[in-house]
Amino acid sequence: MTTNRLSSKVRVLFSAFLLSCLSPFAAAAQNPYTLIEGVSNELLGVIRAEGQHVNSNPQRYYAAVDRVLAPVVDFNFIARGVMGDYANKATPAQRAKFASTFRRDLVATFARGVATFGTMDVKVVNPGSAPSGKRVNVLQEVRSKEGVTKVSYTLVRNRSGQWKLINVILNGVNLGKTFRGQFSQAMQTNKGDIDKVIAGWSAADKVG
Repeated sequence: MTTNRLSSKVRVLFSAFLLSCLSPFAAAAQNPYTLIEGVSNELLGVIRAEGQHVNSNPQRYYAAVDRVLAPVVDFNFIARGVMGDYANKATPAQRAKFASTFRRDLVATFARGVATFGTMDVKVVNPGSAPSGKRVNVLQEVRSKEGVTKVSYTLVRNRSGQWKLINVILNGVNLGKTFRGQFSQAMQTNKGDIDKVIAGWSAADKVG
């Protein structure tokens, strides 16, 4: 799917993405289905309480959203996947820089997109008991005035027993693959200059 086709649904897609992220309180839960369902209210509460500051004090709003995402979204893992094979050619400093840039811009992009979303109807459609394995896909439907978004969250259990988000598929669009394709294209455009690609990276450009 092209970037242009993604553009028309960016607000709903990013609102769904934020619903996949878990709070420090929820991170202790062992059931990923309950965990995703329960955290929705907390994140929507952040939107209601802080979204009003998106224009007057955007950093305050972004920071509030980031505090909810940070404990459970594996940004480093996702960023390395976005870099693909180029991650092996990058220095540790370049990988760390891209992970930081990726996280900052992605959080800011979807936070802006959902600032006016005070209420949404979300439902986990495949609830079950805590899986015995280390990987699970949790399916969810997000209903808003813009329609229904079907979301599939991929989570893995780390060595500490916490579930970490590593990918999201929104209405059939695999965000991890989409960003990876964009990174590869940027590398070709910039003739393999990783520093230029990192400096010019913006989640808004890649999805909006």
